[in-house]
Amino acid sequence: MSRAIIFGFLAITGALGGACLPRQAGTTAATPAAGAAATASTAATPTGPIDPTPSPTCARPGCIRTATKIGDFPLLALRATVDPRVVIDNGYTVWAIEYLTGTQTSLATVTIPFPATPPSGGYAIVANNHGTVGLDDPCKLTGTVSGAGLSGLFGARGMIGVASDYPGLGTPGVLPYLVSDVEGKASLDGLRAARDLARWQNVAISERYAVAGLSEGGHATLAAAALHQAYAPELDIRGFAAAAPASMFEEDWRAGFVDGPLVTFQAMLVYAWADHYAYSGPEIWGAGMQPTIAGAMTHECVGGWGSSGLAAAIGSSKRAVVFSSGFLTAYETGNWGAYAVFGKAFTENRIGPYTQTAPLKIYQGDADTIVFPLTTGRLVGALRKGGVTLDYEIVPAATHLDLAFGFVASYERRTEGSIEWIRAQLAR
Repeated sequence: MSRAIIFGFLAITGALGGACLPRQAGTTAATPAAGAAATASTAATPTGPIDPTPSPTCARPGCIRTATKIGDFPLLALRATVDPRVVIDNGYTVWAIEYLTGTQTSLATVTIPFPATPPSGGYAIVANNHGTVGLDDPCKLTGTVSGAGLSGLFGARGMIGVASDYPGLGTPGVLPYLVSDVEGKASLDGLRAARDLARWQNVAISERYAVAGLSEGGHATLAAAALHQAYAPELDIRGFAAAAPASMFEEDWRAGFVDGPLVTFQAMLVYAWADHYAYSGPEIWGAGMQPTIAGAMTHECVGGWGSSGLAAAIGSSKRAVVFSSGFLTAYETGNWGAYAVFGKAFTENRIGPYTQTAPLKIYQGDADTIVFPLTTGRLVGALRKGGVTLDYEIVPAATHLDLAFGFVASYERRTEGSIEWIRAQLAR
């Protein structure tokens, strides 16, 4: 992670009182905001009434199990901490919630403009899906300055922002990393949860939504776009935007299966998929590596997230050390054989054409060395060939960490442009 991003974390930390936000310790019952306008509803809603009150036993997708108010952070305090090139419009109130998605729960950070003075028709709600941070609880963002920064990208600009952790980060189990069905639904259910929080707090909402994300979050965003019509048709989502999205094209991941820093991400993917798909075949890991891998994946995070670092914990960037010879051969050739679970997983999680419900924009930096422009170009071509209409923008000199959909404090090359695109879709 770049020094600029880390400094952005530290800057916002100062705005939030000089220390990282506390880890979520349970439910606090907050009183709905006095005098706030009633919720406005202009879009389709689920059949039957919805009670937005948090309940630890709620069973509806997107319902809130717990909600903790972190605090109110005025505009002047936030302005003093952000990069001078960053323009924000308002302060925000930070909430940490846990909500139901599928058969699991996910944490999320929600930021509501502060003071809450909704525009005519109410606030729109926008999801900001995070990129790769790790696979287990030490890497959760909710209850930290990082979660507030992601959600605050939209919360500080006149919208309600929601940043999901996805299941497994701060909730039971391992994150199903780059599993389309899980992360896509978590994104859509995060919108439902943010809607319920606003209703519970008597904050007027427009019932208009958008979804954005970077890298892993770009994959989640595209998965949400594909799932929208069948899974959450009552949400009036006006636009989807992805920055340097992971496509999960097997051929591209195979081409990147080389010695070097990307071995860490390959190991994350294999570990997460083995867990999610209950793999029980031949050995995946190199001689003596299984305990090391398990310890690293459950206790460490991608560098810069408050741990010694996942790559350092794995201890090698050489494929022949990290993986078994049998798995190496299967991956390199695509003849999965006894490792067929992984070939099936690539097929299931590959982003492809879908029934489009809203405009789509994809951003890609031409200097990105994590998600390469060539791979995003292939994804764009496949989507267009399948009938998906999209706007594709290649951003000169942009890397993976200064493109778009990052943290409120940090300058990125397309922050303003991407925010304006989302606003334009919400205004349609």
